[in-house]
Amino acid sequence: MERIRTFSINLPFPLYEKLLTKAGKGRVSTFIKKLVEKELSDEEEELEQAYRKCYANNPHLLKEAKL
Repeated sequence: MERIRTFSINLPFPLYEKLLTKAGKGRVSTFIKKLVEKELSDEEEELEQAYRKCYANNPHLLKEAKL
């Protein structure tokens, strides 16, 4: 079973209303969870690509990384 942490955030009321309209009543947590997961996944992929590019352009770094 996945552990769950509860936290609160403060949003301006107009933003909260937009979020409620977009996500649907009772689905805000799921909506935010999916957005955060996607954002973090995208950042990890970007970092991986940057490392690959760096090593591809600098083969000597690859040798050092394997040591």
